[in-house]
Amino acid sequence: MPSSRTISWNVSTRTLPDAFERYVVGMADLYEVSGVSEHDRLNFFNASRSTLSAAGGIGDGRSVRQTLARGRATLRRSDVDGLNLLVNTTATVGDCDGRTVRAEPGALQFRDMSRLIASRLDSVDVISIMIPRNLAPPSLLAPAMHGLALPPTVSGVRLVRAHMRAVLDEAEHLSDVALDTAMQSLLLIAGRVAGIETPIGAPEMSALQGTVRRSAVDYIERRLLAGDIAFNIDLLPPSIGVSRATLYRAFDGGGGVSRYIQDRRLHHARLALRRRNDVQKTIAEIAYDHGFASPNHFSRLFRARYGYPPSEVEALIANHDVAMSDGPIRHDLLSAWLSEIGAAAMISPQNGPSLEPL
Repeated sequence: MPSSRTISWNVSTRTLPDAFERYVVGMADLYEVSGVSEHDRLNFFNASRSTLSAAGGIGDGRSVRQTLARGRATLRRSDVDGLNLLVNTTATVGDCDGRTVRAEPGALQFRDMSRLIASRLDSVDVISIMIPRNLAPPSLLAPAMHGLALPPTVSGVRLVRAHMRAVLDEAEHLSDVALDTAMQSLLLIAGRVAGIETPIGAPEMSALQGTVRRSAVDYIERRLLAGDIAFNIDLLPPSIGVSRATLYRAFDGGGGVSRYIQDRRLHHARLALRRRNDVQKTIAEIAYDHGFASPNHFSRLFRARYGYPPSEVEALIANHDVAMSDGPIRHDLLSAWLSEIGAAAMISPQNGPSLEPL
């Protein structure tokens, strides 16, 4: 995480001749960049501002006409995984997992960053929020939501857009708790606009379920990070001070607690696969290390979750021709931040509470 939770820049080829090359490298773990004309390469610009928290990030950006894609190769090597809600002021045409997407200017768009995405933007003038998968409302990551574009004529979309802009403009000055609450409200409104109702009507009960889920997520992550991959799930309710029924209700809509734990074990196994080299552990050893009964069992679950086998996980290859450590374009910080909190999502008193899923 950067020393400041807000990072921003405004650069162009007029002052930074290799601005476009730095942009492509910085974006590598987020999106593949293509479709930039020679004229736009020579006159490239990128302005971006993002505020990051323990529960999600919100930002805006402007740049030239381009295509942004998360193809199969990117999905195999990227640690970025979660929910992206965005509004672009110009038209977007693309494909989301085989479904054609056409979003008019100002439409509210939903993206699952673990699925195939290709978007052609007339220009980049976007505001967006990013939430790691393990902190995102499962209902907003349902397959039918990926690629959904709600037109700006919907009154609720205008409300979401105004709320996103207001939160972004004040984010740098908000406390962690206030920012997390604002992000939660954005997801709640966006879900309602998309026709998704919270499972419990009363806001207080919905908030309580979010608190229960957050506490369970923290406990599960601590156990997995400590190497306790086979911890007894029956110990989870008393460990966080709730009944078994209350715990299970907090995970309704996402496949249940056991499915969540399995997904997190797969996530950590994938991180281990990305970081190995030829002299380190085999796929079988990593499977056993993360509590899977056999390599075949692991491979079946992995393919079902990610769409490709463990053997095809790719490491992110650094581009040594462009040094990003002192560069003014730092999309790599954004992807590193999202990967980091998605891997741990640990809550500390300094960071404040995490997002309460719907």
